[in-house]
Amino acid sequence: MVMRHPFVQQRLAASIAVTLSLFSGSAFSSSFALIEQSVSSMGTAYAGAGSATLDPSTIYFNPASMSGMDGQQFSAGLHIVLPSTEFSGTGTFTNTGTALDGNPFQVSGNGSGGDAGTTGIVPHLAYVRQIDDKLSAGITINVPFGLKTEYDPGWAGRYSALESEITTININPALSYQVNQTTSIGVGISAMYAELRLKNAIDYGLLTQTAPGRLASDITAQMDVDDWGYGFNVGVLFEPSDATRIGIAYRSEVDVDMTGSVTTLSSQGAQTSTDLPSTMTFSLTHDLNDKWTVMGDVTWTKWSNQDALVANLQDGSANIIPLQWDDTYRVAAGASYSYNDRLTLRGGIAFDETPVPSESYRIASLPDEDRVWLTIGAGYKLSDKVSFDFGYAHLFIDDTRIENEDAANTGIPGSPFHHLSGSYDAAVDIISAQANWKF
Repeated sequence: MVMRHPFVQQRLAASIAVTLSLFSGSAFSSSFALIEQSVSSMGTAYAGAGSATLDPSTIYFNPASMSGMDGQQFSAGLHIVLPSTEFSGTGTFTNTGTALDGNPFQVSGNGSGGDAGTTGIVPHLAYVRQIDDKLSAGITINVPFGLKTEYDPGWAGRYSALESEITTININPALSYQVNQTTSIGVGISAMYAELRLKNAIDYGLLTQTAPGRLASDITAQMDVDDWGYGFNVGVLFEPSDATRIGIAYRSEVDVDMTGSVTTLSSQGAQTSTDLPSTMTFSLTHDLNDKWTVMGDVTWTKWSNQDALVANLQDGSANIIPLQWDDTYRVAAGASYSYNDRLTLRGGIAFDETPVPSESYRIASLPDEDRVWLTIGAGYKLSDKVSFDFGYAHLFIDDTRIENEDAANTGIPGSPFHHLSGSYDAAVDIISAQANWKF
């Protein structure tokens, strides 16, 4: 006979709310803030992306760069992202009450969960039209955030994550104006659609006082929410000489209030809010001679305003999750070599920080850590009007520890919880191609 705890419904709602809050915050970390918006810039690890005038794909990084593009131009690119994310460790259950007297035991399941990394496709389109000698207009349609992780059913961390997916589409029209021979300015607005799906297990045995942490007691919770958010971006491009370009660009935060439903034993409404962080980019491109060009880039992302997130369910339950995230920097350096009038070769390196401050704030939906980019690329001009770009990147990710209480923790002092302890072995490969047309 199943004995129901008097706080079953409250605890079930709180478990869902914890998962919802944690994932909503983690979905917009640096590892999901996709920088893959240009293949020509990818070859140099995105060093110089904010000061480049190679093709329309670069206007996402700095709208002022349109002033360096003549006539009408169009770019279409595609990145194939191949991540590998493998966990090793254990899940345990701890009860500080009378049943287990604080003694942990291993959660039943198949352990690692397999390779949670899932192949992703990141497309982008960009168009620029020169209106007159001073004014240009353009638009980018891209995917600035994305995520897909999927673990095997029954793994040790199933109460944190089974399947996590976020899809975004960003529509960003912009204008640029050439103030004088050395200075151009640009401004744009963004309309971003975000859709989030999250699936995880709920330890129903814990909530109903049957044997907790056992597969037979699990139920599944799935959340589906979506909405639109809006923001703006501005940029300045300085050209102190024919050989040097300096770009400074700012992209505002985008406030997204996502609504939808959570389904467990029944379905109810769900809502979560987050601000995609603002960024500031400083970029340099310098031609050493008619063959060699060097680039540098520093991007700052303001994650520190994500100190907490709130999740709300239709039944009135809510949960506040402290994140204590840090601001991050991405630093890149690269170079290109013009082999001849048709072929350009590129290479670059970058260091990319994670906003997650420690292993205790890391969760299975976000096994994120600092990474180093190594990239190579090439550009080929088929004619004066048609060109192609190709790129490859390998991301070396630091050893990733996780020591985290998962969704079973109700937030009530003295309540039982699950704990996921272990490490991730992770890496990412990216293969990219882009076509450019001039009209």
